[in-house]
Amino acid sequence: MDRKFNKTNLKKLVSGGLIGNRIHFFDEIDSTNNRAVSLAGNGAGEGEVVIADCQTAGRGRLRNRIWHSPPGRNLYTSIILRPDIEPAYAQSLTLVAGVALAEVLSGYCPVALKWPNDILAGGRKISGILTEMRVKGQRLDSVVVGIGINVNMEPADFQEKLRNISTSLKEQTSNSISRLDLAAGLYRAFEKWYRTFIDEGFLPVRGRWMEYSDIIGKTIEVTDGGVVQSGTCRGIDSKGVLLLGDEENKTRRVLSGDVSVTENR
Repeated sequence: MDRKFNKTNLKKLVSGGLIGNRIHFFDEIDSTNNRAVSLAGNGAGEGEVVIADCQTAGRGRLRNRIWHSPPGRNLYTSIILRPDIEPAYAQSLTLVAGVALAEVLSGYCPVALKWPNDILAGGRKISGILTEMRVKGQRLDSVVVGIGINVNMEPADFQEKLRNISTSLKEQTSNSISRLDLAAGLYRAFEKWYRTFIDEGFLPVRGRWMEYSDIIGKTIEVTDGGVVQSGTCRGIDSKGVLLLGDEENKTRRVLSGDVSVTENR
């Protein structure tokens, strides 16, 4: 399935770049994000990555959601960043990661971005992003971008409750995928879009995100803490905030929530 999935082989593929300049590789870990947050708090440099063959406590954007993380199947990695930006812009990095992921995964199968942090293939979730930041005083100290990709999962490998809403690259392509090549491609794409974001701002990222999204112009519902907002998706603004048009042709900014499509227009 893979060339041996280990630190030595991965280093051969990512040497020389910012992302992956130091690799913390684990056969098993509770959560790559937990370890990356700890490393960042202890002075780890920008571009260092944590990657694992298996997670015992992988998690999604909402704390009560678990990311199913069996060994030998998927890609679980977290990237440490130290951008010189205001804390208010840190969540834009979730969208940066989404664009990088969509660019890489679309080389295997058609994908679409679902705001704010999911990548879909065939209408089902194939990848997710969890971004966590650390602030010192008024300044952003570090950002950890965690990424999980379902790579070589078979339908029977998913928990029963997830089978209708999750998929994998193998299921979409009918081929086994090299996790080493995928990780290296992800780090390269992330570095490209991260540098674009730092050098040029969010505008080019926003444009690319809109191209990969399939909810623009559709009627959607956004659920957050039991509150449901509905309207027509008008894309995202200059900070990555979702724009929702209502029946009075006014536009609302939605900062967080789970999106579901209710109707095409």
